[in-house]
Amino acid sequence: MRIFFMAVVAILFQLCTYALASGVQWLVRPWASDAILKAVMIGLFVISNVILLLLITGSFRIGMSYLSVLWIAILAMALTLVIGVLASRFGITLGHGLRVFGVASFIGLIALGLYNVYTPTVRHLSISIDKPMPVPVRIAVVSDLHLGELIGISHLDKLAGILNDEQVDLLLMPGDVMDDDTVAYDAYGMASHFKTVVDATGFGAVASLGNHDLYRRQAQADIVKAITDTGTLLLDDKTAQIDIQKDGKTTSLSVIGRFDDHVAARLPTAELIKQVKTDQPVILLDHRPSQIDENSQLPIDLQVSGHTHNGQIFPANFIVAMMNRIGYGYEQVGNMHTVVSSGYGLWGVPLRLGSQSEVWIIDMVGSTPK
Repeated sequence: MRIFFMAVVAILFQLCTYALASGVQWLVRPWASDAILKAVMIGLFVISNVILLLLITGSFRIGMSYLSVLWIAILAMALTLVIGVLASRFGITLGHGLRVFGVASFIGLIALGLYNVYTPTVRHLSISIDKPMPVPVRIAVVSDLHLGELIGISHLDKLAGILNDEQVDLLLMPGDVMDDDTVAYDAYGMASHFKTVVDATGFGAVASLGNHDLYRRQAQADIVKAITDTGTLLLDDKTAQIDIQKDGKTTSLSVIGRFDDHVAARLPTAELIKQVKTDQPVILLDHRPSQIDENSQLPIDLQVSGHTHNGQIFPANFIVAMMNRIGYGYEQVGNMHTVVSSGYGLWGVPLRLGSQSEVWIIDMVGSTPK
């Protein structure tokens, strides 16, 4: 599988490099000699294949970031081609203005990609369940923080502000809290800011572990400690009851947190649900949305997941949608309400196109006991 993946990436590098080189040649052709045009083509292929070699030998972030920029350049070229064709059809002569548009569209797409990463949006959802809830509960879902080199203090402070503004009762973090380890988390002093996030809620936070929290066995203990030191309740194949008290009334929630399926020996949801009271609202944190249909057959009222990042960069959002029962967004499956978030952080590349960093605010209401 790894060999197939690397073969696909290598082919993409060559195709994208050729497309980009052709676009750059078109951009500079009025002022460049044939020798310079040839040098552009050769130079870009040399750069691309050096970076491809770095990717193959372990510099994943550099390689994928470069490939993402290549892809965005191709999108800018496609937009420029469309504008050129439309202008020609309507008898409009753009001249060098089309080249200016090409450069501006590339810069604009990069700026949009950065904006979508570092300017999170808030999505609101109201759900009703057929179980007693003496008081409604306001839940925030924040998946895939990926705290590390690219997501840190500023993003955490924004999150604390959102939770304060939204007056959240409970924060749910279904996996990939850290970006593989806690090296950057510790080096940049994120712990106090992360605790501020947890303290911004009325009744604390619950987390489960995702694949990036589990990849490195030596780092896993550090990740667990970093999460629990904030006062967050970590449920890795565990359950808990959380009581939300308001105005002298109490709504008790049964909460289940699963290991990511990176852990082959993780417990089935059907086993974990035997440990909770199902006559009260049941919430499941399951990092990957890979078992939605199976989970919907159980007395679960709300499942929250992440992992997919909604593809992160167009057109991967369509691929994610094809590969998953729910690749992104909200859907009710049977009696189970399901939210799959695009995530609050990012994976590998600090760009988002066709997706945006987000926080889900879910108002859960139920039947009131007589």
